[in-house]
Amino acid sequence: MKNKLLKWFIILLPAIAILIFLTIVMLIPNKTAEEKKIKMKDVTTKDSRITFSVDENYKQEEKGEYDLYLVKNKLQIVTAFTYNLNEYEEKTAKEVLDKQVEHFTSTKKDIKLFKKETIYDDEVKKITKIEYSGKTDTSDECVYIFSVIEFKNDPNYIAYLTEVIIKNQYEDHIGEMI
Repeated sequence: MKNKLLKWFIILLPAIAILIFLTIVMLIPNKTAEEKKIKMKDVTTKDSRITFSVDENYKQEEKGEYDLYLVKNKLQIVTAFTYNLNEYEEKTAKEVLDKQVEHFTSTKKDIKLFKKETIYDDEVKKITKIEYSGKTDTSDECVYIFSVIEFKNDPNYIAYLTEVIIKNQYEDHIGEMI
């Protein structure tokens, strides 16, 4: 009888210990999920008409004629120009996008289509986006995201954005850049 009890005790004790261990592990909070929460801040274009919510690690800089210039860790750049279409020869957001992309791709070598044009349209805005990849003389392989934002409440006012990210960081950061 003692041998049977001893056998059950030898079998059950490790099983109970494993169950207790697994229960404790499951109760420990998942720190990686907590660490991935991005703190946001608002940044506004020079004309104060557009506010973007971005990761607080983006630093706003004054550069050239940009209406907004943001840099994060020297690996991600977001720039914006605002347009009143009444003041330009291009009369649609699509014309602005096409002209800017054509200019960019014509001044660089080894730039190729990365993701075809996509459109996001809701009741407030319409965003048209296209992505290219390539390496310039002074950069690593990058993805260049070109977008125009049309606003339904003012069809003559648009924003043109260029986002640049190192290609090997693309998958990790494209969600926040969108």
